[in-house]
Amino acid sequence: MPSSTPPLETSYRVVHISDLHIWRIPANPLLWRGKRLLGLSNLVLRRGRRFRREALPELLAEIERDSADHLVVSGDLTTTSLDLEFEDFGKAFDGWLGDPSRATLVPGNHDRYTRPAVRERVFERHFSPHCGEGDFPFRKELAPGLALIGFDPCRPNPFSARGEAPGEALASLTRLLGEERSRGTQALLFVCHYPAEAPAKHRRHLKGHDLVNGEELLALFQGFPIPTWWLHGHIHHPWSHRSRLAPNLTYLNPGSPILRREGKISLGRWVLDWDGRELRAEWRSLPHSASELESEG
Repeated sequence: MPSSTPPLETSYRVVHISDLHIWRIPANPLLWRGKRLLGLSNLVLRRGRRFRREALPELLAEIERDSADHLVVSGDLTTTSLDLEFEDFGKAFDGWLGDPSRATLVPGNHDRYTRPAVRERVFERHFSPHCGEGDFPFRKELAPGLALIGFDPCRPNPFSARGEAPGEALASLTRLLGEERSRGTQALLFVCHYPAEAPAKHRRHLKGHDLVNGEELLALFQGFPIPTWWLHGHIHHPWSHRSRLAPNLTYLNPGSPILRREGKISLGRWVLDWDGRELRAEWRSLPHSASELESEG
């Protein structure tokens, strides 16, 4: 699509991370109930050794070196949606959260881990200015020609990690997408914790972790003419994947930057540069993790 947007004097840079899974072991036994009992038990036995909270300063230093204008976190900030975990994220990323124009956050399934967390809008209570006041889907204009839409299909499920987009959210998204061309949008970032598709190598990972109505959500992009980058997480492997069904859609998954795999962490993140006419995406990580990136299409 030819661009009517003049080139920017300097490019606008977005850094995208996901799936930090910040965790806490609460002392209050009343918090060890229901699904959280399973999650905290898994944390004690396995997950806590894999997600390295002490690596957060190193990750933040890398993001600072990236000279980002905007930070996107596509969900699973926390592990069991405890207030303490949200507070720890807020403290670690305080430098990004002071100005809502500098950061966008959407929840992941672990940030909607329990029904009380959803009912009490714990995610929104902590990060409302950065998630459209919790009115999903929401839209932001990041730079001339570059827009962002945040979407939330996350639901607390007692026995699975599946998501489902509500019908009213799909209707609102349909309306927003229909307005983008008249707004002069040349590139769109769609921020949603779940992908609707995955590279062939990782499709098995979506079993029990997929979007129940992912095909319905994906259908909204099949005839959408504006180049779109679907920024997500959920599966802890980094990839770039061109949609098989929507020709203008590319999925970008940074993986989990502080997940220890084979004794090492990646600090993986996507760096996206918009110059007013073209968006370029580069996956950055520590050198030993460069081979982890899966690129398909």
